[in-house]
Amino acid sequence: MAERTVRLLLFSQARELLGFRERAVPVRPEETPRQLLERIAPGFFEKIPGARVSLDLEYSSWDAPIGEAEELAVLPPVSGG
Repeated sequence: MAERTVRLLLFSQARELLGFRERAVPVRPEETPRQLLERIAPGFFEKIPGARVSLDLEYSSWDAPIGEAEELAVLPPVSGG
């Protein structure tokens, strides 16, 4: 499938680690959010365990294909009780 771009949004620790808040990133529709983050930030999941991901404003699995999503957001881990 053809490569295209997705709008990658980062919050909290993810923004601090990668050094940007928003960026257009090239992706293949079959690529997963996990593969994308490992490609642009090796070691991401060791540095920020528990981060969540959403595709087009809906929580998603790190291992679901990005497909035709236009926006991918990395959300900080939630703590508290």
